[in-house]
Amino acid sequence: MSPGQPTLDRSRMEAEIAADNCFDAVVVGGGITGAGTFRDLALQGLRVLLVERDDFASGASGALTRIAHGGFRYLERGDVGLVRESVIERDLLVANAPHVIRPVRVVLPLRTRLGGLLAAPFRFLKLMPGRGMPGVVPMTIGVRLYDALAGRRRALARGGAAMGAGARRLFPYLGQGFAGAIWTQEGRIHAPERIAVELVEDGVATATQSAALNYCRLAGAEGCTLTLENRLSGATFTVEARVVVNAGGAHADKVAALFGVTGRMTGGVAGIHVVIDAPSIAASLRDDLLFFEDHHADPAKRRLCVLYRLAGNRLLLGTTEFACDDPDEATIRPADEDYLLKALDAALPGHGVTKEAITGRIVGVRPLIRSKAADLTSRSRSHAVIRHDPAGAKLITIIGGKWTTFRRMAEDAADAVLAELGRARILSTAHLAIGGGRDFRRADIIRDLVAGGLDAALAERLADTYGSRASRVAEWIRKEGGEPVSADGRLTRGEVAFFARAELAATAEDIVRRRSDQFFRSDDLETLTARVADELDRWS
Repeated sequence: MSPGQPTLDRSRMEAEIAADNCFDAVVVGGGITGAGTFRDLALQGLRVLLVERDDFASGASGALTRIAHGGFRYLERGDVGLVRESVIERDLLVANAPHVIRPVRVVLPLRTRLGGLLAAPFRFLKLMPGRGMPGVVPMTIGVRLYDALAGRRRALARGGAAMGAGARRLFPYLGQGFAGAIWTQEGRIHAPERIAVELVEDGVATATQSAALNYCRLAGAEGCTLTLENRLSGATFTVEARVVVNAGGAHADKVAALFGVTGRMTGGVAGIHVVIDAPSIAASLRDDLLFFEDHHADPAKRRLCVLYRLAGNRLLLGTTEFACDDPDEATIRPADEDYLLKALDAALPGHGVTKEAITGRIVGVRPLIRSKAADLTSRSRSHAVIRHDPAGAKLITIIGGKWTTFRRMAEDAADAVLAELGRARILSTAHLAIGGGRDFRRADIIRDLVAGGLDAALAERLADTYGSRASRVAEWIRKEGGEPVSADGRLTRGEVAFFARAELAATAEDIVRRRSDQFFRSDDLETLTARVADELDRWS
Protein backbone atom coordinates (compact mmCIF):
# COMPACT_ATOMS: atom_id res chain seq x y z
CA MET A 1 0.00 0.00 0.00
CA SER A 2 1.45 3.36 -1.03
CA PRO A 3 0.77 6.84 0.35
CA GLY A 4 -1.94 8.92 -1.35
CA GLN A 5 -1.96 9.60 -5.08
CA PRO A 6 0.97 11.88 -5.92
CA THR A 7 0.73 15.06 -7.97
CA LEU A 8 3.21 13.72 -10.52
CA ASP A 9 1.32 10.54 -11.36
CA ARG A 10 2.35 9.51 -14.89
CA SER A 11 -0.62 7.22 -15.51
CA ARG A 12 -3.13 9.89 -14.48
CA MET A 13 -1.46 12.58 -16.59
CA GLU A 14 -1.26 10.32 -19.64
CA ALA A 15 -4.95 9.47 -19.24
CA GLU A 16 -5.86 13.15 -19.05
CA ILE A 17 -3.88 13.87 -22.21
CA ALA A 18 -5.61 11.00 -24.01
CA ALA A 19 -9.01 12.36 -22.96
CA ASP A 20 -8.22 15.93 -24.05
CA ASN A 21 -5.10 16.61 -26.07
CA CYS A 22 -5.55 20.39 -26.48
CA PHE A 23 -3.24 22.72 -24.53
CA ASP A 24 -2.87 26.46 -24.32
CA ALA A 25 0.90 26.00 -24.35
CA VAL A 26 3.37 23.16 -24.73
CA VAL A 27 6.85 23.68 -23.30
CA VAL A 28 9.56 21.60 -24.96
CA GLY A 29 12.53 21.07 -22.66
CA GLY A 30 12.57 20.15 -18.97
CA GLY A 31 15.71 21.90 -17.84
CA ILE A 32 15.52 24.61 -15.20
CA THR A 33 14.23 27.26 -17.64
CA GLY A 34 11.60 24.96 -19.13
CA ALA A 35 10.47 23.85 -15.67
CA GLY A 36 10.25 27.45 -14.53
CA THR A 37 8.33 28.50 -17.64
CA PHE A 38 5.92 25.59 -17.20
CA ARG A 39 5.19 26.58 -13.61
CA ASP A 40 4.81 30.26 -14.48
CA LEU A 41 2.32 29.57 -17.28
CA ALA A 42 0.33 27.18 -15.10
CA LEU A 43 0.12 29.87 -12.44
CA GLN A 44 -1.48 32.18 -15.01
CA GLY A 45 -4.41 29.78 -15.33
CA LEU A 46 -3.33 28.11 -18.59
CA ARG A 47 -3.47 24.42 -19.36
CA VAL A 48 0.16 23.58 -20.06
CA LEU A 49 2.12 20.49 -21.08
CA LEU A 50 5.84 20.09 -20.43
CA VAL A 51 7.78 17.43 -22.34
CA GLU A 52 11.41 16.48 -21.83
CA ARG A 53 13.34 14.06 -24.04
CA ASP A 54 15.35 12.62 -21.14
CA ASP A 55 15.00 13.22 -17.41
CA PHE A 56 14.29 16.64 -15.93
CA ALA A 57 17.48 18.70 -15.44
CA SER A 58 19.60 16.00 -17.07
CA GLY A 59 21.47 18.43 -19.34
CA ALA A 60 23.25 21.67 -18.50
CA SER A 61 20.75 22.38 -15.69
CA GLY A 62 22.33 19.59 -13.65
CA ALA A 63 25.93 20.21 -14.73
CA LEU A 64 26.49 23.67 -13.26
CA THR A 65 28.92 24.76 -10.57
CA ARG A 66 25.92 24.62 -8.22
CA ILE A 67 26.22 28.23 -7.10
CA ALA A 68 23.54 30.92 -7.38
CA HIS A 69 25.63 34.00 -8.00
CA GLY A 70 25.37 37.50 -9.33
CA GLY A 71 28.24 37.23 -11.78
CA PHE A 72 30.83 39.34 -9.95
CA ARG A 73 33.39 38.72 -12.70
CA TYR A 74 31.11 40.34 -15.29
CA LEU A 75 31.46 43.72 -13.58
CA GLU A 76 34.92 44.28 -15.00
CA ARG A 77 33.59 44.15 -18.54
CA GLY A 78 30.85 46.63 -17.70
CA ASP A 79 27.87 44.23 -17.76
CA VAL A 80 26.20 46.06 -14.88
CA GLY A 81 22.68 45.28 -16.11
CA LEU A 82 23.36 41.54 -16.19
CA VAL A 83 25.01 41.62 -12.76
CA ARG A 84 22.17 43.67 -11.27
CA GLU A 85 19.58 41.23 -12.64
CA SER A 86 21.60 38.24 -11.45
CA VAL A 87 22.09 39.63 -7.93
CA ILE A 88 18.37 40.29 -7.58
CA GLU A 89 17.48 36.81 -8.86
CA ARG A 90 20.09 35.23 -6.59
CA ASP A 91 18.54 36.90 -3.55
CA LEU A 92 15.04 35.84 -4.63
CA LEU A 93 16.27 32.25 -4.95
CA VAL A 94 17.77 32.30 -1.47
CA ALA A 95 14.41 33.50 -0.14
CA ASN A 96 12.21 31.20 -2.26
CA ALA A 97 14.19 27.97 -1.89
CA PRO A 98 15.83 28.19 1.55
CA HIS A 99 15.70 24.42 1.96
CA VAL A 100 18.24 23.82 -0.80
CA ILE A 101 20.05 27.16 -1.27
CA ARG A 102 22.23 28.37 1.58
CA PRO A 103 24.88 31.07 1.93
CA VAL A 104 28.51 30.32 1.07
CA ARG A 105 31.58 32.54 1.31
CA VAL A 106 33.32 32.85 -2.05
CA VAL A 107 37.04 33.67 -1.77
CA LEU A 108 39.13 35.03 -4.65
CA PRO A 109 42.89 35.22 -3.92
CA LEU A 110 44.82 37.91 -5.79
CA ARG A 111 48.52 38.16 -6.63
CA THR A 112 48.94 41.95 -6.55
CA ARG A 113 47.68 44.87 -4.50
CA LEU A 114 47.36 47.57 -7.15
CA GLY A 115 47.50 45.64 -10.44
CA GLY A 116 45.04 46.90 -13.04
CA LEU A 117 44.04 49.93 -10.94
CA LEU A 118 44.32 52.32 -13.87
CA ALA A 119 42.98 49.95 -16.52
CA ALA A 120 39.97 48.66 -14.56
CA PRO A 121 37.77 51.77 -15.05
CA PHE A 122 38.39 51.71 -18.79
CA ARG A 123 37.50 48.02 -19.01
CA PHE A 124 34.39 48.70 -16.98
CA LEU A 125 33.38 51.41 -19.44
CA LYS A 126 34.22 49.06 -22.34
CA LEU A 127 36.84 51.53 -23.57
CA MET A 128 39.72 49.07 -23.27
CA PRO A 129 39.91 45.34 -23.95
CA GLY A 130 41.96 43.07 -21.77
CA ARG A 131 42.14 40.16 -19.44
CA GLY A 132 44.03 39.35 -16.31
CA MET A 133 42.97 39.62 -12.70
CA PRO A 134 43.25 43.10 -11.13
CA GLY A 135 44.80 43.58 -7.70
CA VAL A 136 43.21 43.73 -4.27
CA VAL A 137 42.53 47.48 -4.28
CA PRO A 138 40.57 47.71 -7.57
CA MET A 139 38.78 44.46 -6.77
CA THR A 140 37.74 45.83 -3.38
CA ILE A 141 36.01 48.67 -5.20
CA GLY A 142 34.28 46.05 -7.31
CA VAL A 143 33.06 44.23 -4.18
CA ARG A 144 31.52 47.45 -2.87
CA LEU A 145 29.71 48.03 -6.16
CA TYR A 146 28.61 44.40 -6.26
CA ASP A 147 27.10 44.62 -2.78
CA ALA A 148 25.39 47.91 -3.65
CA LEU A 149 23.63 46.31 -6.63
CA ALA A 150 21.72 44.03 -4.27
CA GLY A 151 19.94 47.03 -2.78
CA ARG A 152 18.50 47.40 0.71
CA ARG A 153 16.69 44.06 0.66
CA ARG A 154 19.86 42.04 0.19
CA ALA A 155 19.55 38.44 1.37
CA LEU A 156 23.25 37.79 2.02
CA ALA A 157 26.03 39.34 4.09
CA ARG A 158 28.36 41.87 2.51
CA GLY A 159 31.73 40.95 1.08
CA GLY A 160 35.15 42.28 2.01
CA ALA A 161 38.88 42.28 1.38
CA ALA A 162 42.11 41.60 3.24
CA MET A 163 45.81 41.83 2.39
CA GLY A 164 49.04 40.28 3.58
CA ALA A 165 49.07 38.60 6.96
CA GLY A 166 45.44 39.53 7.54
CA ALA A 167 44.39 37.53 4.49
CA ARG A 168 46.44 34.53 5.57
CA ARG A 169 44.86 34.60 9.02
CA LEU A 170 41.39 34.59 7.48
CA PHE A 171 42.27 32.06 4.79
CA PRO A 172 45.16 29.90 6.06
CA TYR A 173 44.97 27.66 3.01
CA LEU A 174 46.31 30.47 0.78
CA GLY A 175 50.00 30.35 -0.11
CA GLN A 176 52.62 33.07 0.23
CA GLY A 177 52.30 33.95 -3.45
CA PHE A 178 49.07 35.90 -2.92
CA ALA A 179 49.02 39.57 -1.93
CA GLY A 180 45.53 39.25 -0.50
CA ALA A 181 41.99 38.18 -1.22
CA ILE A 182 38.49 39.52 -1.64
CA TRP A 183 35.31 37.67 -0.76
CA THR A 184 31.62 37.82 -1.51
CA GLN A 185 28.59 35.94 -0.26
CA GLU A 186 26.66 33.79 -2.74
CA GLY A 187 24.09 31.00 -2.58
CA ARG A 188 25.21 27.39 -2.71
CA ILE A 189 22.64 25.24 -4.53
CA HIS A 190 22.67 21.92 -2.71
CA ALA A 191 20.27 20.24 -5.15
CA PRO A 192 19.67 22.07 -8.46
CA GLU A 193 18.04 19.01 -10.04
CA ARG A 194 15.58 18.77 -7.16
CA ILE A 195 14.57 22.40 -7.67
CA ALA A 196 13.63 21.55 -11.27
CA VAL A 197 11.47 18.63 -10.12
CA GLU A 198 9.78 20.77 -7.47
CA LEU A 199 9.03 23.48 -10.04
CA VAL A 200 7.41 20.84 -12.24
CA GLU A 201 5.34 19.52 -9.35
CA ASP A 202 4.26 23.05 -8.43
CA GLY A 203 3.06 23.59 -11.99
CA VAL A 204 1.05 20.37 -12.17
CA ALA A 205 -0.48 21.04 -8.76
CA THR A 206 -1.45 24.58 -9.75
CA ALA A 207 -3.38 24.12 -12.98
CA THR A 208 -6.17 21.63 -13.62
CA GLN A 209 -5.07 19.01 -16.14
CA SER A 210 -1.67 20.54 -16.78
CA ALA A 211 0.88 17.76 -17.21
CA ALA A 212 4.61 17.15 -17.31
CA LEU A 213 6.31 14.11 -18.79
CA ASN A 214 9.98 13.24 -18.83
CA TYR A 215 11.26 10.70 -21.35
CA CYS A 216 8.82 12.17 -23.85
CA ARG A 217 10.36 13.35 -27.13
CA LEU A 218 9.01 15.86 -29.63
CA ALA A 219 9.18 13.74 -32.77
CA GLY A 220 7.56 16.12 -35.25
CA ALA A 221 5.38 19.16 -35.77
CA GLU A 222 2.70 19.88 -38.34
CA GLY A 223 1.50 23.38 -37.61
CA CYS A 224 -0.01 23.35 -34.13
CA THR A 225 -0.17 19.53 -34.04
CA LEU A 226 2.79 17.98 -32.23
CA THR A 227 3.75 14.32 -32.44
CA LEU A 228 5.26 13.05 -29.19
CA GLU A 229 7.04 9.79 -28.45
CA ASN A 230 6.84 8.14 -25.06
CA ARG A 231 10.40 6.83 -24.80
CA LEU A 232 9.50 4.50 -21.94
CA SER A 233 6.82 2.62 -23.88
CA GLY A 234 7.67 3.51 -27.49
CA ALA A 235 4.11 4.73 -28.09
CA THR A 236 3.43 7.92 -30.05
CA PHE A 237 0.56 10.36 -29.64
CA THR A 238 -0.39 13.86 -30.74
CA VAL A 239 -1.33 17.04 -28.92
CA GLU A 240 -2.61 20.41 -30.09
CA ALA A 241 -0.81 23.55 -28.91
CA ARG A 242 -1.95 27.14 -29.29
CA VAL A 243 1.64 28.23 -28.51
CA VAL A 244 4.85 26.21 -28.26
CA VAL A 245 7.75 27.29 -26.07
CA ASN A 246 11.13 26.06 -27.21
CA ALA A 247 13.15 25.69 -24.00
CA GLY A 248 15.46 23.10 -25.48
CA GLY A 249 18.61 24.76 -24.17
CA ALA A 250 21.60 23.67 -26.21
CA HIS A 251 19.14 21.64 -28.33
CA ALA A 252 17.03 24.72 -29.15
CA ASP A 253 18.13 24.85 -32.80
CA LYS A 254 17.14 21.20 -33.27
CA VAL A 255 13.73 21.84 -31.73
CA ALA A 256 13.16 24.90 -33.92
CA ALA A 257 14.13 22.92 -37.02
CA LEU A 258 11.15 20.60 -36.43
CA PHE A 259 8.94 23.62 -37.11
CA GLY A 260 10.87 24.58 -40.24
CA VAL A 261 12.84 27.36 -38.52
CA THR A 262 16.36 27.50 -39.95
CA GLY A 263 19.45 29.39 -38.86
CA ARG A 264 21.55 29.14 -35.74
CA MET A 265 20.45 30.79 -32.49
CA THR A 266 22.69 29.05 -29.95
CA GLY A 267 26.42 28.78 -29.56
CA GLY A 268 27.05 26.00 -27.11
CA VAL A 269 29.96 26.19 -24.68
CA ALA A 270 30.72 22.98 -22.82
CA GLY A 271 31.82 23.05 -19.21
CA ILE A 272 33.58 20.26 -17.34
CA HIS A 273 33.63 19.60 -13.59
CA VAL A 274 35.23 16.72 -11.72
CA VAL A 275 34.51 15.40 -8.24
CA ILE A 276 37.69 14.64 -6.31
CA ASP A 277 38.41 12.89 -3.03
CA ALA A 278 41.03 15.07 -1.33
CA PRO A 279 40.98 14.89 2.49
CA SER A 280 43.77 17.41 3.13
CA ILE A 281 42.23 20.07 0.89
CA ALA A 282 38.75 19.46 2.31
CA ALA A 283 40.08 19.90 5.84
CA SER A 284 41.84 23.18 5.06
CA LEU A 285 39.18 24.71 2.82
CA ARG A 286 36.28 23.77 5.10
CA ASP A 287 33.13 25.60 3.96
CA ASP A 288 34.72 28.25 1.74
CA LEU A 289 34.35 28.26 -2.02
CA LEU A 290 37.62 29.16 -3.73
CA PHE A 291 37.82 30.93 -7.08
CA PHE A 292 41.38 30.89 -8.39
CA GLU A 293 43.28 31.65 -11.58
CA ASP A 294 44.64 28.79 -13.60
CA HIS A 295 48.33 28.17 -14.28
CA HIS A 296 48.66 29.77 -17.73
CA ALA A 297 52.03 31.46 -18.16
CA ASP A 298 50.44 34.57 -19.67
CA PRO A 299 48.39 36.40 -16.99
CA ALA A 300 46.21 37.93 -19.70
CA LYS A 301 45.11 34.45 -20.78
CA ARG A 302 44.32 33.03 -17.37
CA ARG A 303 40.78 32.08 -16.49
CA LEU A 304 39.06 31.32 -13.21
CA CYS A 305 38.57 27.86 -11.76
CA VAL A 306 36.39 26.90 -8.80
CA LEU A 307 36.84 24.53 -5.87
CA TYR A 308 34.69 23.77 -2.85
CA ARG A 309 33.79 20.92 -0.53
CA LEU A 310 30.60 19.05 -1.35
CA ALA A 311 30.51 16.72 1.64
CA GLY A 312 33.10 14.90 3.69
CA ASN A 313 36.31 14.73 1.69
CA ARG A 314 34.61 15.21 -1.68
CA LEU A 315 35.17 18.46 -3.57
CA LEU A 316 33.90 19.90 -6.83
CA LEU A 317 36.63 21.20 -9.15
CA GLY A 318 35.88 23.05 -12.37
CA THR A 319 35.51 24.28 -14.92
CA THR A 320 36.79 24.17 -18.48
CA GLU A 321 35.22 25.80 -21.52
CA PHE A 322 35.26 24.68 -25.12
CA ALA A 323 32.96 25.28 -28.06
CA CYS A 324 30.44 22.49 -28.63
CA ASP A 325 27.70 22.82 -31.22
CA ASP A 326 26.11 19.43 -30.52
CA PRO A 327 25.45 18.74 -26.82
CA ASP A 328 25.02 15.04 -27.56
CA GLU A 329 28.69 14.98 -28.57
CA ALA A 330 30.01 16.68 -25.43
CA THR A 331 32.49 14.52 -23.60
CA ILE A 332 35.20 14.81 -20.97
CA ARG A 333 38.67 14.68 -22.45
CA PRO A 334 41.84 13.63 -20.62
CA ALA A 335 43.23 17.08 -21.37
CA ASP A 336 40.37 18.65 -19.38
CA GLU A 337 41.21 16.59 -16.32
CA ASP A 338 44.91 17.39 -16.68
CA TYR A 339 44.14 21.11 -16.96
CA LEU A 340 42.01 21.20 -13.82
CA LEU A 341 44.44 19.18 -11.71
CA LYS A 342 47.42 21.29 -12.79
CA ALA A 343 45.49 24.49 -12.04
CA LEU A 344 44.63 23.11 -8.60
CA ASP A 345 48.24 22.15 -7.87
CA ALA A 346 49.44 25.62 -8.88
CA ALA A 347 46.92 27.33 -6.60
CA LEU A 348 47.18 24.93 -3.64
CA PRO A 349 50.53 23.14 -3.98
CA GLY A 350 51.62 20.20 -1.90
CA HIS A 351 48.41 18.17 -1.77
CA GLY A 352 49.40 15.72 -4.51
CA VAL A 353 45.94 15.28 -6.09
CA THR A 354 46.13 12.91 -9.06
CA LYS A 355 43.62 11.44 -11.51
CA GLU A 356 43.11 8.53 -9.13
CA ALA A 357 41.36 10.99 -6.81
CA ILE A 358 38.62 11.68 -9.37
CA THR A 359 35.40 9.96 -8.34
CA GLY A 360 32.95 11.63 -10.73
CA ARG A 361 32.83 13.60 -13.95
CA ILE A 362 30.21 16.12 -15.07
CA VAL A 363 29.81 17.70 -18.49
CA GLY A 364 27.16 20.15 -19.66
CA VAL A 365 26.70 22.50 -22.59
CA ARG A 366 25.65 26.06 -21.77
CA PRO A 367 23.05 27.23 -24.31
CA LEU A 368 24.50 30.69 -24.88
CA ILE A 369 23.29 33.08 -27.53
CA ARG A 370 25.28 32.51 -30.70
CA SER A 371 28.35 34.74 -30.90
CA LYS A 372 31.38 35.13 -33.12
CA ALA A 373 33.59 36.04 -30.15
CA ALA A 374 36.63 33.79 -30.11
CA ASP A 375 37.05 34.19 -26.35
CA LEU A 376 34.48 31.82 -24.90
CA THR A 377 34.57 33.37 -21.42
CA SER A 378 33.60 36.76 -22.88
CA ARG A 379 30.41 35.50 -24.54
CA SER A 380 27.28 37.11 -23.16
CA ARG A 381 25.33 35.37 -20.39
CA SER A 382 22.26 37.45 -21.18
CA HIS A 383 19.11 35.73 -22.46
CA ALA A 384 16.78 36.32 -25.38
CA VAL A 385 13.16 35.54 -26.21
CA ILE A 386 12.66 35.00 -29.94
CA ARG A 387 9.25 34.84 -31.62
CA HIS A 388 8.92 32.71 -34.75
CA ASP A 389 5.93 32.41 -37.03
CA PRO A 390 6.25 29.08 -38.85
CA ALA A 391 3.31 28.02 -40.99
CA GLY A 392 0.31 27.16 -38.85
CA ALA A 393 2.04 27.50 -35.49
CA LYS A 394 3.24 30.01 -32.93
CA LEU A 395 6.71 29.25 -31.61
CA ILE A 396 8.65 31.11 -28.90
CA THR A 397 12.28 30.28 -28.16
CA ILE A 398 14.02 31.16 -24.89
CA ILE A 399 17.82 30.85 -24.98
CA GLY A 400 20.93 32.05 -23.18
CA GLY A 401 21.06 33.24 -19.61
CA LYS A 402 22.40 31.74 -16.41
CA TRP A 403 20.96 29.15 -14.06
CA THR A 404 20.66 31.84 -11.41
CA THR A 405 18.35 33.92 -13.61
CA PHE A 406 16.01 31.10 -14.66
CA ARG A 407 13.01 32.67 -12.93
CA ARG A 408 13.40 35.91 -14.88
CA MET A 409 13.93 33.97 -18.11
CA ALA A 410 10.81 31.92 -17.43
CA GLU A 411 8.86 35.08 -16.70
CA ASP A 412 9.94 36.67 -19.98
CA ALA A 413 9.05 33.53 -21.93
CA ALA A 414 5.69 33.26 -20.16
CA ASP A 415 4.92 36.93 -20.87
CA ALA A 416 5.59 36.30 -24.56
CA VAL A 417 3.12 33.39 -24.50
CA LEU A 418 0.51 35.49 -22.71
CA ALA A 419 0.91 38.23 -25.31
CA GLU A 420 0.36 35.71 -28.11
CA LEU A 421 -2.80 34.46 -26.40
CA GLY A 422 -4.09 37.91 -25.52
CA ARG A 423 -3.98 37.09 -21.81
CA ALA A 424 -2.78 39.22 -18.89
CA ARG A 425 -0.42 38.09 -16.16
CA ILE A 426 -2.34 37.41 -12.96
CA LEU A 427 0.49 36.38 -10.63
CA SER A 428 4.20 37.14 -10.23
CA THR A 429 6.66 34.42 -9.24
CA ALA A 430 9.17 36.88 -7.78
CA HIS A 431 8.29 36.15 -4.17
CA LEU A 432 6.71 32.73 -4.60
CA ALA A 433 8.32 29.89 -2.68
CA ILE A 434 9.44 26.82 -4.62
CA GLY A 435 8.34 23.34 -3.54
CA GLY A 436 9.75 22.52 -0.13
CA GLY A 437 10.66 26.16 0.45
CA ARG A 438 7.01 26.90 1.11
CA ASP A 439 6.36 27.32 4.85
CA PHE A 440 9.90 26.15 5.53
CA ARG A 441 10.59 26.26 9.25
CA ARG A 442 13.37 23.79 9.83
CA ALA A 443 13.07 23.38 13.59
CA ASP A 444 9.31 22.85 13.43
CA ILE A 445 9.65 20.29 10.62
CA ILE A 446 12.27 18.31 12.54
CA ARG A 447 10.19 18.42 15.73
CA ASP A 448 7.10 17.12 13.93
CA LEU A 449 9.03 14.33 12.20
CA VAL A 450 10.57 13.17 15.48
CA ALA A 451 7.16 13.31 17.14
CA GLY A 452 5.94 11.07 14.33
CA GLY A 453 8.48 8.40 15.26
CA LEU A 454 11.50 9.25 13.06
CA ASP A 455 15.06 9.15 14.34
CA ALA A 456 16.39 12.66 14.98
CA ALA A 457 19.28 12.32 12.50
CA LEU A 458 16.94 11.11 9.75
CA ALA A 459 14.49 13.90 10.54
CA GLU A 460 17.25 16.51 10.15
CA ARG A 461 18.37 15.05 6.84
CA LEU A 462 14.84 14.95 5.46
CA ALA A 463 14.22 18.57 6.49
CA ASP A 464 17.50 19.69 4.92
CA THR A 465 16.81 17.77 1.72
CA TYR A 466 13.09 18.15 1.12
CA GLY A 467 12.12 21.18 3.19
CA SER A 468 8.42 21.32 3.98
CA ARG A 469 7.87 18.29 1.71
CA ALA A 470 9.77 16.17 4.25
CA SER A 471 6.59 14.91 5.90
CA ARG A 472 5.46 13.41 2.58
CA VAL A 473 8.78 11.64 2.13
CA ALA A 474 8.62 10.42 5.72
CA GLU A 475 5.24 8.84 4.96
CA TRP A 476 6.78 6.87 2.10
CA ILE A 477 9.61 5.76 4.37
CA ARG A 478 7.14 4.56 7.00
CA LYS A 479 5.05 2.68 4.44
CA GLU A 480 7.80 1.28 2.20
CA GLY A 481 10.68 0.92 4.64
CA GLY A 482 13.60 2.88 5.97
CA GLU A 483 16.21 0.23 5.18
CA PRO A 484 19.31 1.82 3.61
CA VAL A 485 19.95 1.29 -0.08
CA SER A 486 23.20 3.24 -0.08
CA ALA A 487 26.25 2.34 1.99
CA ASP A 488 26.10 5.62 3.91
CA GLY A 489 22.42 5.17 4.75
CA ARG A 490 21.40 8.48 3.14
CA LEU A 491 19.19 6.75 0.56
CA THR A 492 16.40 4.53 1.86
CA ARG A 493 13.93 2.14 0.25
CA GLY A 494 11.10 4.53 1.01
CA GLU A 495 12.88 7.38 -0.78
CA VAL A 496 13.48 5.23 -3.86
CA ALA A 497 9.77 4.47 -3.91
CA PHE A 498 8.97 8.18 -3.50
CA PHE A 499 11.26 9.13 -6.39
CA ALA A 500 9.76 6.46 -8.63
CA ARG A 501 6.09 7.01 -7.84
CA ALA A 502 5.92 10.69 -6.89
CA GLU A 503 8.79 12.33 -8.82
CA LEU A 504 8.77 10.47 -12.17
CA ALA A 505 12.19 8.84 -11.71
CA ALA A 506 12.38 6.08 -14.32
CA THR A 507 15.98 4.85 -14.13
CA ALA A 508 18.58 4.20 -11.47
CA GLU A 509 20.63 7.09 -12.87
CA ASP A 510 17.67 9.44 -12.34
CA ILE A 511 17.83 8.60 -8.64
CA VAL A 512 21.59 8.38 -8.11
CA ARG A 513 22.45 11.54 -10.05
CA ARG A 514 19.37 13.77 -9.87
CA ARG A 515 16.99 12.87 -7.03
CA SER A 516 19.59 12.16 -4.34
CA ASP A 517 23.14 13.27 -3.47
CA GLN A 518 24.65 9.82 -3.97
CA PHE A 519 26.58 10.67 -7.14
CA PHE A 520 28.75 12.96 -5.04
CA ARG A 521 29.02 10.73 -1.98
CA SER A 522 29.11 7.08 -2.99
CA ASP A 523 32.39 5.17 -3.00
CA ASP A 524 30.98 2.52 -5.34
CA LEU A 525 28.55 4.01 -7.84
CA GLU A 526 28.35 0.82 -9.89
CA THR A 527 27.15 -1.30 -6.97
CA LEU A 528 24.80 1.41 -5.74
CA THR A 529 23.27 1.86 -9.18
CA ALA A 530 22.60 -1.88 -9.38
CA ARG A 531 20.89 -1.83 -5.96
CA VAL A 532 18.72 1.11 -6.95
CA ALA A 533 17.79 -0.65 -10.20
CA ASP A 534 16.69 -3.68 -8.20
CA GLU A 535 14.51 -1.46 -6.01
CA LEU A 536 13.00 0.21 -9.08
CA ASP A 537 11.98 -3.18 -10.44
CA ARG A 538 9.50 -3.38 -7.57
CA TRP A 539 7.73 -0.32 -8.96
CA SER A 540 7.79 -1.11 -12.66
